[in-house]
Amino acid sequence: MESEASRPTGRIWAAAAAVALAVLLWGGYGGHWSWTGINGHTATLWDWLHLLLLPGAFAVMPVWMSRRTRLARRHKSVALTSLTLFMLLVLAGYMVPWGWTGFSGNRVWDWLELILLPLVIALAPIFPEVRASWTRRRSLLTLTGAALFGAVVLGGYLGGWRWTGFHGNTAWDWLHLLLLPLLLPTVVVPALMPLATAGVVYVKEEAPSESAPAAPEPEPEPTGERAPAPAGDPATG
Repeated sequence: MESEASRPTGRIWAAAAAVALAVLLWGGYGGHWSWTGINGHTATLWDWLHLLLLPGAFAVMPVWMSRRTRLARRHKSVALTSLTLFMLLVLAGYMVPWGWTGFSGNRVWDWLELILLPLVIALAPIFPEVRASWTRRRSLLTLTGAALFGAVVLGGYLGGWRWTGFHGNTAWDWLHLLLLPLLLPTVVVPALMPLATAGVVYVKEEAPSESAPAAPEPEPEPTGERAPAPAGDPATG
């Protein structure tokens, strides 16, 4: 359990990191400090997504997808609003186009390279839980999504859909794209889990019950001496 004394220290470090990041961003974008490597050409929103999507997905997705957690309505509204705004931003980045987004020129293949691996890594810890609660509806949705994706792939190769970015990618490129995301939840994680949990003993702590009856006080042991008889008792006569 986190101690009360460590909380102010953590907040101080978080504030210091935020100030350092703000200075770095200001120096890179506003001050044109070349040593930062941060500018409108080399650090667009697309580049920031490559940097932050993996830790962000790893922090959020296991919590959202777990059966043991429930999102409040307010959190669901915030997530849905954020996703909608991001999709509008993506559309604007392509249609306007906004150069600072870095979206223009990136096709479906590039988005797969951006999203697929962070998503799989984030969901790998709860993959057994998701598989145990798998339903027929999820299977139907998965098959539908796979069919739509297959149609897009065929359109990219046979129909010349340039926006897909699939044309020109060989089987070797597909291996680079899919091999690690497919192997992580199906082979790597199941193989490492027994090794990681070997020798680990799970102890279930039971809180003491406040309503438990108090233990009776022990009775005094007999000393072998006979108690004096009361006055007038015939036994004393």
